[in-house]
Amino acid sequence: MIAISEKSTLSKLYLYRYRINIKPKGLIQLPPYKGSALRGVFGYALKSVVCVVKRADCDDCILRLKCVYSAIMETPIPESHPYHRKYKKAPHPYIIIPPLTRRQYFRPDDSISFEIVLIGKANEYLPYFVYTFTEMGRIGIGRDMGKFDVFSVEALNIDGTMAEIFNTKGILKTEGFRIDYSLFENREDRTQNPEIKDEITISFEAPLRIKEHDKLSKNIPFNLLIKRLTERALLLAHFHCDAEMGDIEGFIKGSENVKTIENRLRWVDWERYSGRQQTRMKLGGWIGEITYKGDFQRFMPLLRLGEHIHVGKAVTFGIGKYRIKACDTLIENGKRTL
Repeated sequence: MIAISEKSTLSKLYLYRYRINIKPKGLIQLPPYKGSALRGVFGYALKSVVCVVKRADCDDCILRLKCVYSAIMETPIPESHPYHRKYKKAPHPYIIIPPLTRRQYFRPDDSISFEIVLIGKANEYLPYFVYTFTEMGRIGIGRDMGKFDVFSVEALNIDGTMAEIFNTKGILKTEGFRIDYSLFENREDRTQNPEIKDEITISFEAPLRIKEHDKLSKNIPFNLLIKRLTERALLLAHFHCDAEMGDIEGFIKGSENVKTIENRLRWVDWERYSGRQQTRMKLGGWIGEITYKGDFQRFMPLLRLGEHIHVGKAVTFGIGKYRIKACDTLIENGKRTL
């Protein structure tokens, strides 16, 4: 059984999902993987919108603990915090999820949609996010900084329902559907089917970067996947949902008994240019499918959560995105779940 401390920590974790729909005003050229283009302009636009000091480095800014930009993009840990020395910064409370199409050219008669996940208290900044997306349209994205209009923003629920919260007339409502960790615990799981109860296939749809001993791992054993996912979930719950920090080692106990029986992952390379660091950064990772066999039932709520919060390094770009194939056609109340 899961120790009370870890269960209590995750029970306080919650998130929101939104879809941003945009229309190009002219030709927009984007790279095959669009997370870098969206994330890069988002950071620049957000700082231009909220920063009152207009300085490049947030670390020495006297406003960093009270600043919207710092809370979202830097997520500082106060020196008085017990984890200040262990973690340089808390995990970011947002993820930008780009469209997975490799299409690169978009014209005014096209529409483009991407998603964003806001974890915990970050949802309080939803109006800042929406305004920043509109500012991104003014600045432009892609090779020639193509301009666009945000014509709507939709809140997405876990049961597949959605609600428009913003359109060209302005903000209609300031909050979406709250998705609590308990929803992943309470949902009926198709893996209870006796035919597949001890086997699961995970499909990584965007590059996965997982480190072990400070190096990118060449393999993705189940226990490493669960360890990194657990650490991420507990830190998000602690820093952004006011939960007590749980015991990572206690939570992952037993994951080492689940074995890899088929590995169809392949490494893909891609680069992004960091304006802040003035250099090109390689962010390659694993994509494809991997099948595990063993007693993984107690980890299913966490794995379901991971479909929303992603796993590994640099997840704010949308990488580390995966889908549990055994559960991807689960229907609840006549609707396909997220």
